[in-house]
Amino acid sequence: MSSALHLAVTETVAIPARRLLIIHNPVAGRRRRGLMGGVVDTLRQGGSAVTVVETTGPRDAERLAALAASGALTEGVIPDAVVASGGDGTINEVVNGLLAAPLLSPPALGLIPLGTANVLAAELGLPTGAADLARTLAGAAPRVIHAGRANGRLFTMMAGVGLDAHVVEGVDPIVKRRLGKGAYFLESLAQIARWPSPRYRVTLWDAAGRDSVHDVASCIVAKGHFYGGRFVCAPDARLDVSGFQVCLFLEGGRLAALAYGAALVTGQLARWGADAARAARGGLGYRVVPAVRVRIEGPLGDPVQGDGDTIGRLPVDMETAAPFSVLAPPLRPVSQLR
Repeated sequence: MSSALHLAVTETVAIPARRLLIIHNPVAGRRRRGLMGGVVDTLRQGGSAVTVVETTGPRDAERLAALAASGALTEGVIPDAVVASGGDGTINEVVNGLLAAPLLSPPALGLIPLGTANVLAAELGLPTGAADLARTLAGAAPRVIHAGRANGRLFTMMAGVGLDAHVVEGVDPIVKRRLGKGAYFLESLAQIARWPSPRYRVTLWDAAGRDSVHDVASCIVAKGHFYGGRFVCAPDARLDVSGFQVCLFLEGGRLAALAYGAALVTGQLARWGADAARAARGGLGYRVVPAVRVRIEGPLGDPVQGDGDTIGRLPVDMETAAPFSVLAPPLRPVSQLR
């Protein structure tokens, strides 16, 4: 186990005891090396029973989470929570492992955010300091949220096809570890330079079972309102509500891709999502449509990204998965998220 897990924490925090199994990705969080050790030491000082296991490669967090949910990693005692210590990809694997376990009520999910974007942690309003994170893991009341499912694979924040999925698939892991979010910016420019502008057919079903069909250049199916960090493309998306907010990018081509990107980082895209007429005045077609079920068709085998990793290939069908519990502060109203 890494020596970073034994770092001392000067602040004493009064927190109740919980049984926690932490699945730690040792590759993640090189810019936040002290956080994991600080959280673990604070939890143990407060009386929580903490077990730490480390991943050894891709999809290992999913395997460990399935074992953890049955108590196989803690001498047959099912933990109160399984904690994902890593980035959004590690969290996605842990969620898939937890919800694949044959349990009516799997352990709650906890987070120690160590990744590049930490989108789910931002959506949940998690604190960033070791003491406050430990307090949340040890004492926060579980909150119920809904994941999405894409061809059987779960995602917690968003899934997408088109340019963003190609960027996610194309980014170099080594460059990502060195540059963080900068790696996605560079890969975005590279993808736009050679982007062939394919079209996608998106079929949406609302809660009443009515369907609508859309021809788009890209599509993001959002569970939460944050995207790529703290950028917003679906202002009304909520984790604690079943269903999706589906972001439809109608215009293709390199210039449109650059314009959509600029609108995202400047906050214009969020305003367009709340006002389709404003998007039209801006010269770009952009809509956000609520849906409970989604089917996307396009170039056969095109990548589908979920929570910042490639999780499937086209065609893809998406629906809301069973709800599950996460240790987090009370979810904020939409008006406070914007």
